[in-house]
Order: sequence, then C-alpha cells, then structure tokens
Amino acid sequence: MAKELTVSMPNKPGQLAALADALGKAGVNIQALSAATAGGKGIIRVVPSDPGKAKRALKAAKIRVSGERDVLEIRLSNKPGALARVAKRLGKAKVNIDSAYLLSADRRRAVAAIGVRNMRAAKKALGR
Repeated sequence: MAKELTVSMPNKPGQLAALADALGKAGVNIQALSAATAGGKGIIRVVPSDPGKAKRALKAAKIRVSGERDVLEIRLSNKPGALARVAKRLGKAKVNIDSAYLLSADRRRAVAAIGVRNMRAAKKALGR
C-alpha cells in the first residue's frame, strides 16, 4: 500500500522546487504529485517511493508534513472506462474518494492510487 503525504506551504515562487529538491537530495522518487492553491496557501499531496525517508528529508528542510495516510493502489487495464468501473463500485458502497493519482501506465496496464477516508469499506467494495 502506498502512502500519501500532505504538505501545506506558502503560495509563493520556489515552494514546489524546495519540496522536490529536498526529496531528490534524499534519493526519494515522487511517484505521484498533486498541487493546488487556495488563498495564500499551497496544498501539495505527494506519493513518495519511501515515505519514512521523505518525511525525514522534508523535516530537515523545515517543510512540515501536515497529513499522512494510506492510499489504495489499484491495477487497471489501460482502457477507456476502467477507472469508472472502480469509482462506481466505491460510490455504490458510499465510499468517498478524496484523492486520486496515476502512478504508472503503459499500453496495457495502469496503476492508480486512490485516497479514501474509509479504507475498510473501500477494500470490501473492491473485493480485497
């Protein structure tokens, strides 16, 4: 299971570079990333290759991790509608999707990471 780290940073130039630089210098690969702004804050969600090492590197760079959670790794066929089928199963089970990322894809397969609040219900809905 992958981990998603959430970081809140000031909405100003160079912040994403600081985060990426800290992870890169620590040898941590970014598997997926989402960044958005709201007012004066930037919210960055990152799925690192090594969450423990990522947290230590960010702390050393004085970047505070404000949240951490497991995300489901879902293997899909890389065809139209594959993600819709998974999302519908979760919706039918009343599982809300808070975040979703594409971790990797080739011509045949894709791997997505999906963040939910109710992991137990999500796993049950997906037969895990």
